[in-house]
Amino acid sequence: MSDSEYIHALNNLAQSRHLTVSYSNTHTGTQHGGVWISIVYINGVEHGRATCTTRKDAQKAAARIALSVLELV
Repeated sequence: MSDSEYIHALNNLAQSRHLTVSYSNTHTGTQHGGVWISIVYINGVEHGRATCTTRKDAQKAAARIALSVLELV
């Protein structure tokens, strides 16, 4: 599965199981040199956390981790 498919796969899984997926995104550091921390929650419980240089990459990585935790990757 490519990185761009992780968020889509997690959303499809959540929809099929009537689960709620949400993300918390936080930027730390300078505007041009900081990092994004993304946490994915499923029904309010943290299932993945990732840090990357872009918000989108952090969300993709967090979704991949969540799918791995759910043993779907």
